[in-house]
Amino acid sequence: MAELSLTWSILIIIVAILTLLASGMLIALAMALIGIVLILISGGSLASLGALGILQYNVVGDNFGLVSMPLFIFMGYLVLEVGLAERIYDGSIGIVGFIPGGLLHANILSCAIFAAMCGSSVATAAALGAIAIPLEINRHNYPVRPVLGSVAAGGTLGILIPPSVTFIAYGVFVGESIGQLFAAGIVPGIILSCIFMLYIFIAAVIDPSTAGPRLSFSIKKALSGLATMWSALLLIGLIIASIYLGFATPTEAAGVGCVIAAAIGFCYRRLTFKAVREAAMASLYTTSFMVLLIVTAQIVSLGLSNLEIPQRITAAIVEAGINKAVLFSLIVLMYLILGCFLEPGSMLFLTLPIVYPLMTGLGFSSVWLGVIMVILVELANITPPVGFNLFVIQGISEGRPMIDVVVGVIPYFFCMLLMITLLYVWPELATWLPTYLFGRG
Repeated sequence: MAELSLTWSILIIIVAILTLLASGMLIALAMALIGIVLILISGGSLASLGALGILQYNVVGDNFGLVSMPLFIFMGYLVLEVGLAERIYDGSIGIVGFIPGGLLHANILSCAIFAAMCGSSVATAAALGAIAIPLEINRHNYPVRPVLGSVAAGGTLGILIPPSVTFIAYGVFVGESIGQLFAAGIVPGIILSCIFMLYIFIAAVIDPSTAGPRLSFSIKKALSGLATMWSALLLIGLIIASIYLGFATPTEAAGVGCVIAAAIGFCYRRLTFKAVREAAMASLYTTSFMVLLIVTAQIVSLGLSNLEIPQRITAAIVEAGINKAVLFSLIVLMYLILGCFLEPGSMLFLTLPIVYPLMTGLGFSSVWLGVIMVILVELANITPPVGFNLFVIQGISEGRPMIDVVVGVIPYFFCMLLMITLLYVWPELATWLPTYLFGRG
């Protein structure tokens, strides 16, 4: 393959991957097989494959940052099990329920706050959707589609606002600082939440039928809302402060967060053996899946590097004089298409071995790219026909048709594309805070 043209090399790799996926093979195993074949074709021997054990150790066994992944996942599922989602949602109603758009704003705000503890898009959507959907549709007579769409889209904040499982996985794969990636996600996460709420506000003002009744505003209700979610805000504040004031690494902060989450559950008398067991098992399944994807993606990356595929692609683009904006648009379009067929984690690690060296080779920031990748992955969660958030919300919507969820989420899809555009035009939105805290972005 080393003597083939670049175009044919890429086409053969793509066809091989698609063939394996069409056969029903797990994507992680498909990536491992493709990576091994590429290593052998590039001149490696069967004996040289023994080095893959060292590769796996370097990725998993010798990476302290990876320990934060199961800890943050466990913390997220633990706060879900001990009932913090209900307190966050009730508190959000008192704070933003008076704005035109009413309780739809509470969906976005509560998802954003819960995301700062959970780190999972699907868990965020499921936790808040189970609370918001019956209340808003059945009790307050809100239109179905805006409610379902706002919760499904709000769930996408789960892996953008730190702590984020996807940021951790991306950082481990590319060797980037997890602390910097967390910092890079804060400002875009807040801006995206505001964009969602701005859309709800404008839609409610133009057409009040898109939202239900507004609640009356009072300082007492707002303060009561803050008091209701004090434990969640305390947990978030302690995690963020411990990392960025230099008291703890992300991994150590994750461990402390687990202890605090358990203490909160104990104070609320919701910390049971069943809750801990459910959180632990969910963490085990999620972590195992992500680690397998990281390891197999590294095998593919090694095979591609041996064949100099990323370097040849970068050189071809430079020689052709392709505009960076055009290239970026094509990459975004590629992810939008892939999001219709692949689950987010698989899509990310299937493409990173090519996209990462290409983009960084053209001068794009690794930290900035991580934020872009996370948003593109989240778009896949609300893209039919395999968007996870769509299925989760439809499943807890008391039998309402999938079309209601899909139509409801369409405006938020374009809001996220707007966020990607803003990040391309002003990359400082993602790089300013890491630069301020760590000296570079």
